[in-house]
Amino acid sequence: MFEEKTFKRCACKGPLRRADGRPVLDSAGQPKIGYLERSCPRLKERTHGSWYYQIELESDGTGKRKRAREGGFATQAEAAAKAEEVWRASKAGVNVLSDETVAEYLARWLKKKKTELKRTTAHEYERDMELYLVPHLGALKMRNLRARHCQGLFDWIISDNERRLQHRAKVEELKEAADKASSAWRKAPTGTPEEKRDRAARRAVWTEARDAYLTERKQLQRTTGPATMVSIKATLSSALGDALKEELIAKNYAALVTLPKVSKPRALAWTAPRVARWKRTGEKPSPVMVWTLQQTAKFLDFIVDDRHFPAWHLVLFHGLRRGELAALSWDEVNLEEEIIHISEQLVSISYEVHEDDPKADSVRDIKLNRDSVMLLRAWSQRQAVEREQWESAGVRAPTGTANRIFTKEDGSVYHPQFFTDRWDRLVELSGLPPIRLHDGRHEAASLALAAGVAPKAVQAMLGHASLRMTSDTYQTVLPEMHAATASASLDLITAYRKAEAAKTGHAPVEATSGYQVQPARPEKAAAKRAMKRQRRRVA
Repeated sequence: MFEEKTFKRCACKGPLRRADGRPVLDSAGQPKIGYLERSCPRLKERTHGSWYYQIELESDGTGKRKRAREGGFATQAEAAAKAEEVWRASKAGVNVLSDETVAEYLARWLKKKKTELKRTTAHEYERDMELYLVPHLGALKMRNLRARHCQGLFDWIISDNERRLQHRAKVEELKEAADKASSAWRKAPTGTPEEKRDRAARRAVWTEARDAYLTERKQLQRTTGPATMVSIKATLSSALGDALKEELIAKNYAALVTLPKVSKPRALAWTAPRVARWKRTGEKPSPVMVWTLQQTAKFLDFIVDDRHFPAWHLVLFHGLRRGELAALSWDEVNLEEEIIHISEQLVSISYEVHEDDPKADSVRDIKLNRDSVMLLRAWSQRQAVEREQWESAGVRAPTGTANRIFTKEDGSVYHPQFFTDRWDRLVELSGLPPIRLHDGRHEAASLALAAGVAPKAVQAMLGHASLRMTSDTYQTVLPEMHAATASASLDLITAYRKAEAAKTGHAPVEATSGYQVQPARPEKAAAKRAMKRQRRRVA
């Protein structure tokens, strides 16, 4: 059907002729020379020229004719197949005449989207576009973008990760070689002239090995992790979703991309065997870890005199995020009703701090426990005393503090990174196995659930959109919960048997489960062994 929409042409030059065969003359009456295109006599040759297609498209209502034309195909079949593809895309509503590239569209799209995006989301979109989408897809025209191109991007990321891991292994080998060369040089004796020459040669070997290691180390690159690949796909999907509305593409090809299967790391408790392994190897069993009740109590006792103890208390018992902690204002605290209102957060983008709304569904009221109320009252008094001290010293009050709760001694606001760095330092000094500041949210959820708080209430405290996220991501079964679960069903059977014994008047069975383990009879076991030996001899 579409073969009739194709034609062949070339770039040969020669005397031009009219449709009736007469030569085209110039102003001087000489034959005019130009591109022969479709009239070249060599077009009958199989390898001469290239194939084009030209199809008529539906009118857009203006009365003007719309044609799609493209060339450079090696065979007529390829040109016809492309003509059919373009025609079908046009029927599906795609603007097949648009020459906008993916890079041009993404730049236009992000400029429009920035007005409705959170700062952190816009920053992630910019990162994904700059590092991945534009370098790999930017030169393509939007009308030519297909699922295979999108999948090819992620296939390249996966293969490049393998290359980066191999390079990292190579750097480790070079480091080991440099360390060995350094040790050999430093241990070499320096007594005789021969020994000195040998030591100098060893030093030269070490210098060469060190330079090779430093050169390769500068080229180290982090692998693109599963979370980043999910982010890249989300950015591309969002962009193509809007392109679909503009009829630039036929479907959202990002939805057809297949990523490596990964599962979110589950939070694990620092049990004694895990702590022993960590001390032996320095490795964490999971990226997300929480302390046991005993370890949490020990940490609280260790940091009780720290200036920011009220902040750590809010993290461990109420699950505040770092940005929420940094942005918390006295205007959003009601100590009489024992409630704090989470309405904003401070976010760090390239270390520059911005005020922003909390994550979706994270604007919430949190009911404080009695110790948190007491600590915040004491912190308020301490802040007032510090304010009087620096005001009496003639220090001007800092501007832009927005009445923040957790500030420096001079009243200025902390950078959110401060809380992370200070937390990590306190954990290190405590001697406890490490957990991140954000793991404090896991700790708060696990402690609340272990204490019997309803999961729905824990969801509201953490500001999650769904109960599933709370239970799947943040709940950790602490050892104390394991013990209670292990005994619960057994205690149920025991209570039933005791109730039955009370009804019948019989003494209750002593064994908890109602089944007694019979002791082995030595004489019976010996007889069995003798019979087995007899059978073997007969055989």
